[in-house]
Formats: sequence, structure tokens, C-alpha cells
Amino acid sequence: MPALKVSLVTNAKEETAAFTEGVFPSGCEVLFQTEDELRAGIADIDIMVPGHITVDGDLIRQGSKLKLIHAGTGYNNVDLDAANANGTYVAVTPNVAAQSVAELVFSSLAALKNQIRHWDNVLKNGGWKSSDFIGVPEFKGKTLGVVGYGNIGKCAGAIGRGFGMTVIAHDPYCKDTGDGTQLVDLDDLLVQADFITLHVLLTAETKGLISTKQFEMMKDTAFLANACRGPVVDEAALAVALKSGQIGGASIDVYEKEPLAADSELRNLDNAMLTPHIAYCSDEALLGRYAFFADNCQKIIDGEVPNMAVNADAVSKG
Repeated sequence: MPALKVSLVTNAKEETAAFTEGVFPSGCEVLFQTEDELRAGIADIDIMVPGHITVDGDLIRQGSKLKLIHAGTGYNNVDLDAANANGTYVAVTPNVAAQSVAELVFSSLAALKNQIRHWDNVLKNGGWKSSDFIGVPEFKGKTLGVVGYGNIGKCAGAIGRGFGMTVIAHDPYCKDTGDGTQLVDLDDLLVQADFITLHVLLTAETKGLISTKQFEMMKDTAFLANACRGPVVDEAALAVALKSGQIGGASIDVYEKEPLAADSELRNLDNAMLTPHIAYCSDEALLGRYAFFADNCQKIIDGEVPNMAVNADAVSKG
């Protein structure tokens, strides 16, 4: 059997090659490709790891040999209907980045609430503080509201409790948190929480979940973190809420359109902490991610259904 061609879509080819050396099974020929290179050679690809590019119907239909598209935590960037019609599995990656994402959320919130960026710049420009009264709250004693209480949400909750926070959660699909965390309605969470972190999949239900109405419910001292999917938050409404002081601040790792536009208002706001979709990028999370990809490549070689294939039934029937 000829080696399966696996396309890892990346602009950091050398780094990705070095990081994944020896990870994929011997029955795979791993190609490190840009999006343009993938699109030009899709007819030869058996397995695609697309990262954050849009995997549209045209691309899938041109992949006559395409057996598996391996997404990350979500698959909203993949045309599932086209994959079903093409007989291509679409698999997601399970709980490998939960700790990484939760840690970035708290790192960003801590840096934002403690004004670390500002004071670092002050010191590096030869300055010092002029007062002790800088308006910095502690995590301890505050309420953390977690929207979406799956693997990542539970990690965020655990970190919050470690800081001495009261943790509440909203998740219509969770009936028992398993750790005693109180489940509340979304409106109640928005009203009560001092810090709010979002960990939901992007669906028709969650698109625009946080917009003008929701910002109006929040405390004017509240901090919001979004490290799930950009369109969950209405960015225009977020910019208004931040500029007007309707909320205290926001740490954002994902955006409605990526990369974030150069002229985005968010780039100019001191009470916004911005990172470029890196919450899943800890060394440990990436190692787990690629190991899971590799295991599913072996499943394809062995003629088995890949783990976490969201359309296994449709492909099997097709």
C-alpha cells in the first residue's frame, strides 16, 4: 500500500516539521503546506489537518482521495455536508488543550486586571508609580462565571477555585457538573459574575451569544474572556462596551474574522488584552494534538473509523 499523503497546513513549516518528527506512523508521507499549496495539490491528499483555514465544499470535492479531515476542538470551518457527500471523515480533537486554554485565560485576565502591560511600559521607559491607588482587584472572593462547562470550562473553574473564587456555570447541555459548581441561567451568570469566560462551540445558537443586551447586564467592573470562537462575541458591541466603560475589560484570543483586521478598534483599547488565537499552543497541548492526529492516521491505514469522527454514521452509510 502506498504511503498516505498527510497535509499539515501551516506557514511555519520548519518549526512544525521539527516538532512532529517521529510522531506520525511510517505509513504516512507528511507534507507541510501553506493553504495555497494544499489547494493546488488537494487531488493527491489522503488526510488533511487544515488548522484554521476554511475547508469549503469546492476544496473537499476536489479531494477525490480525501479520507479524513482532522479539525481541532470545533469543526465550524469545515463544510460537513460536502465531507459527507465525499465520503470523508471529519474528526475533532478531544481534551488535549483544555489546560492550555484555561491557563491562557487566567494569564490574560491577570495581566489585564493588574495592568501589567502598562506598568511594564512605565518601568522600561524609566518611570515609577506615583500612587499606590491603582484600582487593581484580586481574584479571591470574586465570582467566576463559566459559559460552557465542558473540559475547558471545568479546567477554568478549577483554576478559579484555586484563586479562592466562587464559580458558577451556564451550560444547557450539562445537568450535573460533577464538582459541585452551581449551574445558573445565562442572564443570572452575567449579572452575578465579576469575571466571565466563554468556552462554547460555535453553533447557530452561540453565534452572537454575547452582544449589546448581554453587556448591559454585566457589572461595569466585569472582565470578559473569549478563547473559544470569535463569532460568539459581537465585536462591534464589545468595542462599544469597552470604550464606554460598560464593562471593565476583555481578554480576547479569537475573532469574528482572523487575522484581526489592522484597523480593528480593539487594537487601540487599553482595557482590551489581545492575543492571536494561541490559547491551544502550549508545548504539552500541541504534543497531545499531533499525537491524536497521528493515531487517527493509523486508524485510516488500518481501515478503521477514526476516533472522534463527528460524521462516522454518515460516511459509513454513504
